[in-house]
Amino acid sequence: MKKLFCMLILFKPLLSWATMAQPVPIPEDQSLSPQIELAAVGIGTLNYGRTAEHDGQGTISFSDSSLLVGASQRLYDEAIGSFTLGGVTTDAADAASNDSSGLFIHQAFVNYQSAQWEFLAGRTDNPSAHTVDFPTLRGDDLITLLNPLNPFSNGESAEEHRYSNVVSATLNQNLSYFENIHAQHLINSVDTNSGTGINSAGITFQYLAPPGLEVFDRVPSWGFSYDYVHIDSNGTSGISQISAGGVINLNKSVTDLIDLHIQDILSVGSNISTFQTLPDTFQADSNSVAASLRYLNSPFGKGGYQLALTAAYKNYLKVTGANSWGTALSAIKRLGQGFDLAIQYQGQWRSTELAAIQSKGIDYEQSVDVGLVFSFDTIFNQHISPRRSLLNQQHQYIPN
Repeated sequence: MKKLFCMLILFKPLLSWATMAQPVPIPEDQSLSPQIELAAVGIGTLNYGRTAEHDGQGTISFSDSSLLVGASQRLYDEAIGSFTLGGVTTDAADAASNDSSGLFIHQAFVNYQSAQWEFLAGRTDNPSAHTVDFPTLRGDDLITLLNPLNPFSNGESAEEHRYSNVVSATLNQNLSYFENIHAQHLINSVDTNSGTGINSAGITFQYLAPPGLEVFDRVPSWGFSYDYVHIDSNGTSGISQISAGGVINLNKSVTDLIDLHIQDILSVGSNISTFQTLPDTFQADSNSVAASLRYLNSPFGKGGYQLALTAAYKNYLKVTGANSWGTALSAIKRLGQGFDLAIQYQGQWRSTELAAIQSKGIDYEQSVDVGLVFSFDTIFNQHISPRRSLLNQQHQYIPN
């Protein structure tokens, strides 16, 4: 009996614990707070020249300024899921005073990124518009010569050529070769009642040198794209847009880089032989070649500078005598991290029938921009590393 009493004394705490109410187990939560990224580009310039928008009148422009915010999270299968939202100011913003007509939502997409595959859906860059990026001050400079054009655009917003609603899948092979298949809704501002159905589909292929080693590769990037645009007007059922190009390092150097950007864009399948409207000039069969010679000075520990000369020529294949050429000469001086002093001369000549439609009869548009550019990219709660930053989504002159 004495032995049993001692055992009850010994196990009393355990018996008391066994009769207590048990706490509800907290479900295991493997998630962390998402990684937040904030990026922006601000451009402010004093502009003077003779163009369709400003004939001999000085203006102040802040178009192509943008703000982006993104969130990324590590997924259960070790892939990365992310969402990005951003807007860019357009030329209309320079004059608009009390509405949002000058703000264009250019990025609003959800992205899944694994080691080999990337899936994207939403508003973002036209996949075929970045085979080659040219070092002009703004992303829409010389846009009718340097970009595949949206045949559904009414011409009031250059951003309709650069961005679209996209769903795409990209196979990534060793971070060097990227094969992309995509479908798009090219924004239709000619017929705003046309809905948002798929009106274009295509493929792209791109080679990129390993990150950080671009200056040591003779050809750090090259690629091509093909897009079929379904269009039912002027007796045309569809047009094919093909582009190819790349970058060649003429002087492989970390501090004194000289490179050459080249590109060809061919558009065929249209029956247009005369220009009646502005969208006709975006749809007509054409071939455009462009090249840019760039010198980038990047001394260690000091602010560098960049000089670039871009030239392009476009010929309309079925419109007799219609052609255009343009040039942009830019100089950028880095004053501090992400802060630049910029100056650019831009000129574009058009044949008479083309100028009558595209530039209000002005055969030779030319302008000079002088101003400041500030860009930054900040990451909060960093714990993952997507393959590109938000700033990579923006048009840049000196890579950050």
